[in-house]
Amino acid sequence: MTASKIRLAMAAMGQRETNVGDLCKELGITRQTLYRHVGPDGTLREDGRALLKEKP
Repeated sequence: MTASKIRLAMAAMGQRETNVGDLCKELGITRQTLYRHVGPDGTLREDGRALLKEKP
């Protein structure tokens, strides 16, 4: 997972019409990786914050 993929995932996950399976294929990641870094509403999770070096 890269910082740019996280930012794209955050933007996409914040939209209701996003298909998670398609997003994962597009980013080349698994659902597990996606949800480990970004929540279903597009918010950063702990691993995502660590990768982007942001504080909670």
